Amino acid sequence: MAATRHAFTLHIGALARRRFMALMAAMALLMLAAAATAPLPAAAKDSNQKFGKRLVEVYELPSEALAKFAQFQEKKGAANAARPRGEAPDTQPWTGSEIVSLGTSGNPYTLVVRVSGVALADGDAGTMWMAGWSIDGASRTALVPQVAATGLRAGQAVEMVGAAAPLSFKEDRKVQPVLEFANARNVRIDRVRLEVWSGIRPSTFLELFMSWIPMFTGVVFLALVWWWRRR
Repeated sequence: MAATRHAFTLHIGALARRRFMALMAAMALLMLAAAATAPLPAAAKDSNQKFGKRLVEVYELPSEALAKFAQFQEKKGAANAARPRGEAPDTQPWTGSEIVSLGTSGNPYTLVVRVSGVALADGDAGTMWMAGWSIDGASRTALVPQVAATGLRAGQAVEMVGAAAPLSFKEDRKVQPVLEFANARNVRIDRVRLEVWSGIRPSTFLELFMSWIPMFTGVVFLALVWWWRRR
């Protein structure tokens, strides 16, 4: 009788462990599926997206600058688009007239380019920019990636956003923002805004959720290995 009761207890314990491990495995699969199907933040679709803790400055480029960009596009835009990746393009620069004081307490600083315009034809549109700072009279710029939009119709309004890599200063600086236009594809540029963001932006819930998935998956995997070896 005691042996039967012991065997029954072992059976119940084994069944509970199996159900627990099956539940853990199912949760891991659900989290992986959620990570695979969850939409990533799209800068071009969210005009309120934050690129730092605080928006420090906003520059609306004047119509004279936009006219120079259009003239440059006619002369060298196509040649820039055909350049091999990694080769520095020719550019039409714009430098902010106001000098900005940036302190080390606000590191890092991120330059964000917002472009508004109209699609010229059906399809995708994109622009190429270099952004940076004029420090002691010398410009230091870097490529602003992914200032583009997809699936457009001719005549459709376009809103595109791109951010340069964040930059930290070792000491307090007085600088001027620099934006260099390289080319535009399938878009008439009507407005350009340059933003200066300070600090590291807070993570979204989706980003926090996805950051925990690898660790949780590893824990589940180790638990499954431990359970398999105890069988």
